[in-house]
Amino acid sequence: MKMSRRFLAASAASFAALVALASPAWAHADATAKAETAGRTAITISLEHGCSGNPTTGLRVSLPAGATAVKGVDANGWTSTVTASEISWTGGSLAATKAGNFDFSLVLSQPAGSTVVLPTIQSCTKDTEIAWIEKDTGSHSESSHPAPQFEVPTNDTAAVTGTAGSNTSPSTTARMATQTNAITDEGSKTSTAGQYVFIGVCSVLVGGAAALFLKYRKKSSKV
Repeated sequence: MKMSRRFLAASAASFAALVALASPAWAHADATAKAETAGRTAITISLEHGCSGNPTTGLRVSLPAGATAVKGVDANGWTSTVTASEISWTGGSLAATKAGNFDFSLVLSQPAGSTVVLPTIQSCTKDTEIAWIEKDTGSHSESSHPAPQFEVPTNDTAAVTGTAGSNTSPSTTARMATQTNAITDEGSKTSTAGQYVFIGVCSVLVGGAAALFLKYRKKSSKV
């Protein structure tokens, strides 16, 4: 009985650690589009976590080709800046485990129903970042960070949501195709290393649980 309790406790601890490590790896960035008046479209970029356990301190989003009248929403200490090619936010902070939304609106040149891709760079403390810039693969592994995308809504559409992990092909009219523009030149310092660390830790935890089971099983058989 004592062996069973110890083994269950060790297994529970291992499972909890695996869940904690896996959650960031399966998270993603989303883009939501909502039709407004006067031909404007409201966009929300949603982040689910920070960078490798570090708080989010900045965000840069590549603007679609032909976008005009771009206006950012400043909230919770964040200040938006708009240039010809991107919109960015600085000055605020999101805890590493906290989700957050970044809102802006613009007039799109793409017709309703088109898929628009928004390559995005998430900056965090300790000089870390996540480059949400990769072409959709349908995978949510830590080594794959699909760029947020959305479908352009019509004027009578309340809201249309695009998920970064969908299988829809990026629109050819979207400016700055994934991994081919200035906003992506920095790359992602967290794109591949985390995957190997995650696999290594999983192996250690599973091996440790198995060792504990065998150890206490031998002891119980002797008794």
